[in-house]
Amino acid sequence: MRASPFLAVLAFALLTLLVFSDRGVAVSGPLLSPGDSWTYRTNTSIGGAFYLVGDVTLRTKGSERVSVDGTTYDAVRFTLSGAGTANGTVATQLGPVRASGSWVLSGNEVLESAGLKVISSVLDLEASGTLHAEPVAIPFQLSVQNTTTFRIVEDPWRFPLGIGNSSVVASRMNFSEDFRFFYGLQTPPSHTQGSLWWNVTYALETQVAVDTPAGHFDSYRFREAAPDGTYSLLYYAPATGNDARTEAYNGTAKVATSELTSYRYQALEPARFFGLAGTDWAIAGIAAAVVGGGVVLFWLRIRRQSTPPDRRPSEPRN
Repeated sequence: MRASPFLAVLAFALLTLLVFSDRGVAVSGPLLSPGDSWTYRTNTSIGGAFYLVGDVTLRTKGSERVSVDGTTYDAVRFTLSGAGTANGTVATQLGPVRASGSWVLSGNEVLESAGLKVISSVLDLEASGTLHAEPVAIPFQLSVQNTTTFRIVEDPWRFPLGIGNSSVVASRMNFSEDFRFFYGLQTPPSHTQGSLWWNVTYALETQVAVDTPAGHFDSYRFREAAPDGTYSLLYYAPATGNDARTEAYNGTAKVATSELTSYRYQALEPARFFGLAGTDWAIAGIAAAVVGGGVVLFWLRIRRQSTPPDRRPSEPRN
């Protein structure tokens, strides 16, 4: 049994935000550090008529050892947060109704280090707003809590990778989800859970330039195809340590996009000493030299002014 389509689309789009890095000709795993972060402008379509638009930030928390169903992985944990607006049309007992409101997302994701594949995900989506029904408007609330794990049993997709490489990764997926959408009287959440085999095909297709609000980046395009027909295109920019853009498809149409708006990737930042980068130290050194030179000149001037003139005995006049 699958998780609900509502969060499945959002989760699929978010999971694709975490990918790969480049080192020379081959593509290798990124040099992640606690505090690395990426903020994306996202647009996710639910059912082709309801849209979640906003900003999502991923932040590296750190490396750790993680066990999934008895298998232990070297992994990296990321925190996830986001917020935005919700607009469109939703199906209700009153028929299709226009809705508007806002949403908030939080969670965390764990990726194994060898190929940066998701092994654990916890997502919490909360939305609220108004159903613009006739003759009166009705408030609504939506909440989705999803926990998913992947126990990888066959894993040929590991760094380094080259253009043209393709592999199928087999894993056992376990999920649990609570979903609630109500308007008027509150209703208890519906609960689903299940376990199934999940084989994803990974491919590194080509190099391509990408323009985003964060800038122009040279990137690699990866494809991740799921067994249910959904797939994503990931445009990884080595200069950022993550994707510059992602696109998620349900098999026939694009259902989600994300574009990088800002980032911090410490591996490519200048080395820092006592909190200052090399250029900062150079500027500080020049400033110190200027100030020091000014102090010396000022001191010499004071010395000249404070030293009494050479007084010699007056010679008698003839």
